[in-house]
Amino acid sequence: MSFLIGSGEGHQLGGRFDVVVRVRAEQTGGVMAVIEETIPPGELITPHTHRNDVWVHVLSGEIGVLVGEETATAGPGAWALKPRGILHAMWNSEAIPARIIEVLTPGGTERWFEETAALQPGDAEGFRASCQRHGIEFFPDSPWLRKLQERYRL
Repeated sequence: MSFLIGSGEGHQLGGRFDVVVRVRAEQTGGVMAVIEETIPPGELITPHTHRNDVWVHVLSGEIGVLVGEETATAGPGAWALKPRGILHAMWNSEAIPARIIEVLTPGGTERWFEETAALQPGDAEGFRASCQRHGIEFFPDSPWLRKLQERYRL
């Protein structure tokens, strides 16, 4: 096991969010995993919950975050917590991409990113099965979805 991960290292998944798995759970005894990704302009990630905590560090650009009933904006250098079991969403209402790092604690959810990146477009059943396996539940009927879309023009 390596104690150094170079700037160009990681498992590049690509896709709309240009996801790179930088640290896998297996490298940390399951304690955490780290992914790097881009939130495209105008993108809203549907309100959802999961069974791990996720710390988001903004590298560039700006993101909005909903946690429970609160919203906040995070710019470069900021950290935001998306706690396990609490409804949350994330978006980019700016005209430029936002690059972020997500620290997943405990690790393991990086596999969800890998599985969903490998799905064929439109594979709703595969997406649902991966979400179920990894304890992620999306709420497309959440009243927050429309509120965030209208408020931030997403």
